[in-house]
Amino acid sequence: MRKIKRDSKVGFVTYFRSEEPVLIPEKIEEKDALRGVWVSTVANIDLPKLKDVEDYKKHLDDIIKTVKEYKMNAVIFQVRPTNDAFYESELNPWSSYITGEQGKYPGFDILGYFIEKAKKEQIEVHAWLNPYRVSQITLDKLEMTKDEYLKTLDDKNFAKKNPHLVMETSRKALILDPASKEVQEFVSDSALEIARKYDVKAIHMDDYFYPYEEYVDPDEEKKQYQVGIKNKADFRRYNVTCLIKMMKEKLDTLDRKVEFGISPFGIYRTSTKYSSKENAWEYGSNNDESCFNCYEGLYADIYYWMEKGYIDYVVPQDYFNLDYHKVLEDGSEKEIVKYADLAKWWNEASKKTKTKLYIGMGLYRMGSNNYWINPDEIKNQLLFNSTLDYVSGEIFFTYHNLVDKQDNYPAAQKSIKSLWTKDVKSI
Repeated sequence: MRKIKRDSKVGFVTYFRSEEPVLIPEKIEEKDALRGVWVSTVANIDLPKLKDVEDYKKHLDDIIKTVKEYKMNAVIFQVRPTNDAFYESELNPWSSYITGEQGKYPGFDILGYFIEKAKKEQIEVHAWLNPYRVSQITLDKLEMTKDEYLKTLDDKNFAKKNPHLVMETSRKALILDPASKEVQEFVSDSALEIARKYDVKAIHMDDYFYPYEEYVDPDEEKKQYQVGIKNKADFRRYNVTCLIKMMKEKLDTLDRKVEFGISPFGIYRTSTKYSSKENAWEYGSNNDESCFNCYEGLYADIYYWMEKGYIDYVVPQDYFNLDYHKVLEDGSEKEIVKYADLAKWWNEASKKTKTKLYIGMGLYRMGSNNYWINPDEIKNQLLFNSTLDYVSGEIFFTYHNLVDKQDNYPAAQKSIKSLWTKDVKSI
C-alpha cells in the first residue's frame, strides 16, 4: 500500500479534516466485477441524430467495440431521456433525439438492436430511465409557454395528454408531477413495459427526482399535501419513495429477475450535523455541512430504500476528486468533500443493508479544473475502490469521454486501461 502525492502541493492526500493518509495498492487483483459506462442519449451527448440507419448502427457497434477494448462488461443505456423512447413502446413516443422529430419511427428498434449485439459480446445492458423530465431545453430558450411546448409533442406523449400533471420549474423546465399517483403508475408501467419486452439486466434511474430548483408556483403543491404530511420535504420524499416502491413491486411480478438500480447524487446526507446521535454515520458521510445532498436537495431517501430492499443496487455519483478543496474569495482553501470519504460511507451502507454497490466515476471531469489535471486521478480512485470489500464495480460517466481525444482525456484513458488490459497502444 502506498500514499498518494497531492497534485502541485506538498504532502499526501488525506481523509476529510484528518491527517490520516489515503492508501492505495499498486495494482488491482483480478475478481468478478461490473465495469460499465453510461451511454447518454439526452441532447445527443453520446449518440448523434440519425441520418442514415446503417451509419447509426455503426455508432452503436462502435460503443460495444470500445466497451470490449476497455475490458468492460456493462452498458447503462439511456432509453427514456425526456418522457420518450429509444425502443418500441405503446406508452412513449420515439425520441426526438433520434431523428429530430418526436414520434418518428427511426427505421429499426434501437434498444432491441443494441441488446442483441451486446449479448453476443457478453455485455449486459441496463435500461436507464429518467422518471419525470418532459423537456431538456428550457421554455425561455424555446421562446414558448408551457402550453405551447406541450402542443409540439407527439400525440402519444403522456405530458401532452395530461397537461395538468406537468409542473413548470423556476428554471423554465417541465417535469411530470412526482406527487401524482397517475404519474407514478405511468412511469412504473413504462419501466415494466421495457423489462417485459427486452432482455435487460436491470432498470436503472439516475438522480433527477425533484428538480434542483423550485416550481414557478411553489404554493401549487401545498394543495396536494396528504393528511399528516404538512412539511414540504417529507411530502416530497414520500412521493419519490412511493414511485421507487411501486417500481420494485411491478418488476417483482415478472417471471424472471430484472434488477432495479438507482444512481443518486454522491452525497446522501452529512454526518457532522448529527454527531451527537447514536450511529451518526447512518445520517451521512463525512464532509462539510455546506454540501448539497440528495436527501434534502432532491428529496431522495436512498438509504431508506436500501434498508427496505426497494432497490437491488446503488451507484452513487462520487464525482469528486481525492483531494478536493474549495478556493474561497480571500484566496484560501477549504476542505469540502473528498472522494475516499464518500466511497467509504457507501461501502458501509452497502454492508449494513446488503445492497449491491457500484461506484459512479466522474471521468467527464478530467481536465475541468486544477483538481482534475492528474491523468492518474481516476486510476487512483479505482485502486482505492479495490480496498473496499463491498464495492462490486464501477460505472463511468459518460461514454464519449472514453474515446475523446482532446484535452487530457487520452492520458486518463490510457491510465485507466492500464489497470484492466495490457494492450494500451490503441489509446
